[in-house]
Amino acid sequence: MPATATGTVTQLSSSKGGVPKLALESVDVSFRGVVGDVQKSRNHHGRPWQALCIYSDEIINQFRADGHPIARGSAGENITTSGLNWADIRPGVRLRIGTVLADVQAYATPCKHNAQWFSDGDFNRMNYLRGAASRVYATVVEPGRIVTGDAVILEP
Repeated sequence: MPATATGTVTQLSSSKGGVPKLALESVDVSFRGVVGDVQKSRNHHGRPWQALCIYSDEIINQFRADGHPIARGSAGENITTSGLNWADIRPGVRLRIGTVLADVQAYATPCKHNAQWFSDGDFNRMNYLRGAASRVYATVVEPGRIVTGDAVILEP
């Protein structure tokens, strides 16, 4: 992994519950995550180590090129990024996103609600066990503000 790497926020997303999440130009982030973002099921979402859900625009674009109707925000991510080697974004790394500092805690296990974004319903394409195609969950170390177009810095 490089000492530092820089990408870009391509979309910020939030919803009042469920997917897809809708695009926003900017978001405020507290220790609990994106202010105003709601998860329908608190059994599997919204726990402290799941404050932010982050995903790769390159992966979304590859799924689309393969014929799947997925789009930014569809998979429930709050932050869609581009320009990072997604294989480097894994539990244990730290990201500076706008003024927010976040620690990646876990890969996000895909759920059945994401089946609609795959032409054959196989949402497990997003499972980390199939390669670097998983969303990640992160805790918030330093709350702040993120604006679409902000840098995403993989810190050493």
